[in-house]
Amino acid sequence: MNNGLTTEQFDQLRTTAINAAQAAAVPIQAYFGGSQLEVKQKGDGSPVTLADQEAEALIRTHLLSESVLGPLDILGEEDGLQGAGTRWRWIVDPIDGTRSFIHGIPLFGTIIALLDTQENRPVVGVIHLPMLGQTYAAAQGLGATFQGARMDVSGARSLDEVILGVGDIAQFFSANRLSDYARLQQLSGYVRGYTDCFGHSLVMSGSLGAMLDPALNPWDILATQVLIEEANGKMVCLPSSVPDKVDALFGNSTVVDQLVRELSFS
Repeated sequence: MNNGLTTEQFDQLRTTAINAAQAAAVPIQAYFGGSQLEVKQKGDGSPVTLADQEAEALIRTHLLSESVLGPLDILGEEDGLQGAGTRWRWIVDPIDGTRSFIHGIPLFGTIIALLDTQENRPVVGVIHLPMLGQTYAAAQGLGATFQGARMDVSGARSLDEVILGVGDIAQFFSANRLSDYARLQQLSGYVRGYTDCFGHSLVMSGSLGAMLDPALNPWDILATQVLIEEANGKMVCLPSSVPDKVDALFGNSTVVDQLVRELSFS
């Protein structure tokens, strides 16, 4: 796909996203397990903390200082959209899995993606798990890496030999996909709940064969799309019954194709 960027530019943009995500780990780690979170409820009922807000502010500062393409638009979960309407837009979720964070569960992460708004396609994706010290990164045409090592989830696999991941049951309920949840239980005895970007990371590393995760916001899924596709996997996204959200099925291509047929996910 020709979008006017060179391999070197993609590499630099990926590095910018990695550095921003890893920098955000400092305030996140400092707040984790503490009592000064100031938990509030947002309009959609989801929680937000001081850690979310400080981490996003730090990420925005890092991304705005990026010099490869100059200052770009930024859409963040906590502070919305800022910018002059550039083609390239950073998409940021400072803490994906705030509920886990609040409850002292270290399986949450920071997500940063770069969206080509002209093609409506993400071209850079980074997931950093601050409490585990793990970084997943990808850019269009450059492959996907875990801690710098190449990831590849291709190869023939079948439902009876993989573990399947699912998001929270509340998401299936809100997206009217409880029947899909039940069908997965019929198809496999190994369906496990690994929510948020931690679950996504297990798919792109090959630990999970595939994951069904409904009712996602753009900042939840765009980085995963780049990572999965650059790791030679497959993603199918459908408009969710929840307005402005998507239902995503992704993982090993063979497994995803099997699930698309079994769930009529199309």
